[in-house]
Amino acid sequence: MSESNNYLLGRGIFHSVRLDAQHLLWRLHTGYILHPRIPVTDHMRIAELGTGTGVWLFEAAKYLPPTIQLDGFDISDEQFPLKEQCPPNLRFDIMDSFVDPPATLVGQYDVVHLRMWATNFRNRDSGSVLHHVMELLKPGGFIQWEEADLTHQVVVGEKAKQFEAEMNQLFGQVGLDFSWVPNLPKRVKQVGFHLVEFDRQQFQNNLINVCTNTYLLALHEILQGLRQSCPREEIVEHGIALHHLLSAERRSIIYNWCPTVLLCQSPPTDVISISE
Repeated sequence: MSESNNYLLGRGIFHSVRLDAQHLLWRLHTGYILHPRIPVTDHMRIAELGTGTGVWLFEAAKYLPPTIQLDGFDISDEQFPLKEQCPPNLRFDIMDSFVDPPATLVGQYDVVHLRMWATNFRNRDSGSVLHHVMELLKPGGFIQWEEADLTHQVVVGEKAKQFEAEMNQLFGQVGLDFSWVPNLPKRVKQVGFHLVEFDRQQFQNNLINVCTNTYLLALHEILQGLRQSCPREEIVEHGIALHHLLSAERRSIIYNWCPTVLLCQSPPTDVISISE
C-alpha cells in the first residue's frame, strides 16, 4: 500500500495552517531547527520526508549557509510552495518513503528530518521508512525525528477523557497503534542505527493551548480521512462529539501529548560518531 493511500490528514488550506502551527509548537518547544548535536558543514545535503508545506525547510534555509542543499519530499505535491518562492538551495519533489528511494538519491544525504508520522503507520511497522532513510544517508549521517507520543498524553476534563477513550477505540478498529513511538529507540537500533539521543518531555504551560488546539484540528482531519474505512454513522457520531468539545467544552479541556525527539546516526566509516 502506498503512502498516499494511508495518509489520513488533509492537504487543503486549513490543514496547511494547522501543519504550520504545529511547526511553531515544535520550534518553541525545542528552541532549534537543526539539532545542535549535528555538525554543520558548508556543502552538506539535508532531506525532509513528509515535508508537507516545507515550513521546516524554509526556516532551515534562513539559518543555515546557502551552500547547503535542502530537499523536501512528500507523496503529494498539493502543499508544496511555488518554485518561485524557494531560495536557490531549496527544492521539492514527490517520493514515496515506504519504498526504496531512487538510485540517484542513495547515500546522498548528511541529515534526514522527519516529523509527526504517528498516523502514517497504519497496520504496518516503521521499519520500511527506517530502511528508506538508511538508504538515503551517507555513512555517519543523521536522522532527526520529532514525533508525537500519544501513549503518554495528559488529558484534562471528563468530556475530553471520554472522547479520547472513544477515539482510541476507533483507532484500534482501523489499525492505528501508536505504541511504536516510545519503542522507536529500540527499533532504530534493530535496523542498525546508533542512538545518539532520545528526549521526551511534556510541553510547558505556555504551549498547552497550541498543543490542544492543533490536536483537536488534527482529530477532525483524521475523522474525515476515515470515512472510507468506518461506518458513516460512527464517523458522524464522533464528529458531533468533537464539535461539542470545540464549542461547549473548549476552555475546560487539555490534550497535552508528549513530544519526543530522536537523534540517531547511520553506521559511520571514516566519520566519528558522537558519543552518548
